[in-house]
Amino acid sequence: MGPKLVSRPHGSKVVISKWVVTHKLRADGSFDRYKARWVIQGFTQRPEVDYDETFSLVVKPATVHTVLAIAVSRDWQVQQLDVKNAFLHGTLSETVFCSQPTGFADPTHPDLVCRLHKSLYGLKQAPRARYN
Repeated sequence: MGPKLVSRPHGSKVVISKWVVTHKLRADGSFDRYKARWVIQGFTQRPEVDYDETFSLVVKPATVHTVLAIAVSRDWQVQQLDVKNAFLHGTLSETVFCSQPTGFADPTHPDLVCRLHKSLYGLKQAPRARYN
């Protein structure tokens, strides 16, 4: 379920959103395609006002080294898991409103805002929502 356009509740804070477009290149350095992401400008969020908790999963290099050493000593197979869009799968427990994305704003209802159900890149709650 994507964002839903709703009337802005009185007294609610609306986080600004924007599009970030990057150029994806082939292995030889030539242009391949454009990649666009709709992101939240999380630096506009304030603790205890716009969000309660954040989270950052941190693994020390010594821990990684130890796990790899054990895997080698026991002849275990090591695999890597890289979820490129992990932050987009976290369900938000808080109510978050953001501006309509540029280029996709409803011209008949410019005063409406998006109510997010899932997290977006840049949102302070995104890492915690993904972890939960």
